[in-house]
Amino acid sequence: MKHFALRTLTGLMLTTLMMSAAALADLVIVVHPSNTAVIDQSFLKNLYLGNTRQFSTGVRAEPLDLPAGDAIRETFLNTAIDQTPVKYRRHWSKALFTTGQQPPQELSSSTAVINAVASDPSAIGYADSEALNDSVKVVMRVRL
Repeated sequence: MKHFALRTLTGLMLTTLMMSAAALADLVIVVHPSNTAVIDQSFLKNLYLGNTRQFSTGVRAEPLDLPAGDAIRETFLNTAIDQTPVKYRRHWSKALFTTGQQPPQELSSSTAVINAVASDPSAIGYADSEALNDSVKVVMRVRL
């Protein structure tokens, strides 16, 4: 019985450590490696709220989003563009209704964002750093 309790406790400790490590992954803002634009928080806010559609280089910018409810998306909204998920959704509902402007394209996962950015020089997105590979350039990192 003691042996079973010890194994169970060890299993719980390992699970907790793995969950803690996953929770420590960073949020990264990524662009295509050929992109030389200056990216800062002001640009991200303007881009993701539809106030600009171009990089500082004059090239068209295509922002990519993660799905509503995704923890990385919520962190991005709160830290990078100073919006709650509800406020962000309201903003885009109003923009769509009044101007017909479309919100950023939503992709299903951080891996999908990385792949899309790697294949499109005009794309910019945010992702969990765990999904990073050498196919994109990190322009900003938010420590979680």
